[in-house]
Amino acid sequence: MGKKKRSKSYYIQSAKRQKKGSVLGPDMTGFLCTCNAHERDCVREAYNVLNEFADVLYGKEFFDAAACCSEEEPKNINSDIVDDKSVEVENNIERKEAVLDDSDEEPLDIDAAIMADVSVLQKISQEPKTRRFQQVLSGAKNCIFIQTTLPDPLSLSLAIMDDILASQKQRTQKLIRMIPVQVTCKAYPEDMKRAVEKLASNFSEKSCSFSVVYKVRNNSSLKEGNIVNDLVQILQNANPKNNPQLVNPEVVLSVDIIRNVCCLSILPHYFTKYAKYNLVLLASKKLQPLPLETTNKSQKSVEKLQVESTNKSQENIEELQVETTNKSEEIVEESNNTETITLSDSNDVREEGEDAAVELEQTTDIKTCDAVSKQTDVVPLISEENA
Repeated sequence: MGKKKRSKSYYIQSAKRQKKGSVLGPDMTGFLCTCNAHERDCVREAYNVLNEFADVLYGKEFFDAAACCSEEEPKNINSDIVDDKSVEVENNIERKEAVLDDSDEEPLDIDAAIMADVSVLQKISQEPKTRRFQQVLSGAKNCIFIQTTLPDPLSLSLAIMDDILASQKQRTQKLIRMIPVQVTCKAYPEDMKRAVEKLASNFSEKSCSFSVVYKVRNNSSLKEGNIVNDLVQILQNANPKNNPQLVNPEVVLSVDIIRNVCCLSILPHYFTKYAKYNLVLLASKKLQPLPLETTNKSQKSVEKLQVESTNKSQENIEELQVETTNKSEEIVEESNNTETITLSDSNDVREEGEDAAVELEQTTDIKTCDAVSKQTDVVPLISEENA
């Protein structure tokens, strides 16, 4: 006979049990996955990739549906694993039965003890299932959080990206970025500072350059400037030799705020080797890590370029100032020359006017002399006639 088909209410209740308690909150570790729509396909690809590499690094996951638990053990693991709680309950039952056999109590006490142990087993069976990787509601679109029971998700993420770089094989299509989250806390400045101080304890072992990548989703109550400055100060206090650097830092403090939860992690080679932890980009282009010498050379070259640019700008400013002063002097000289020219022209005009006046006077004198001479010539002639 075939298996009996389960009712619709069974699946509805199972879906409710899955959603119950599966919300992103503080004190979690996992992976923050991003995609462009197709969230269901993104979750499936994330499960496939994480389980594949986790089976290699930590061994296969043995999930006992009856005991509702999962165990993280090394590779050579025994398949006959029994839950610790059920073992304790069985031991308690055996002890109580031995004690009751030695005593002369009534059988009602035995029934009461058995019922108490049965109630304990029922409570254990009703506890929520904990898997190695379990999706959690993040509260943001195209942003998926995969909770994990692993102590450090960074090592698993680095193993996945190193394999993609070595094989140059694209393992995901809908899943774009997978950022390991080492700790989560409430999105309040004081809580964030305490969480970063705990992470900085591991960061203080050796000095290196760092930067802060700050991303906020569905939260408008936090201001970026003050928080980032405080986090930078905490990382510098962890090791005085740590220096903030914006160009190709060795380590990045990733701060992802989703609603009222902050996801924190310290990620190596964020911009250089692992291309912002973009799995699609890692498969399409082989990236090489930049050593410290190249980063120092790049810094020196940038500083040289800055010095040269400042010197050139100063020289250009001085040349412009000299040119402007020369031009102003030339303009002043030209204006003075024009004034002298106008004065000389006016003097020439005056002299010409004076010469013309003198000539007019001379002509008038000559005319008067001629008239006088003519009168003198006429007078004797009249006198002679009279005589």
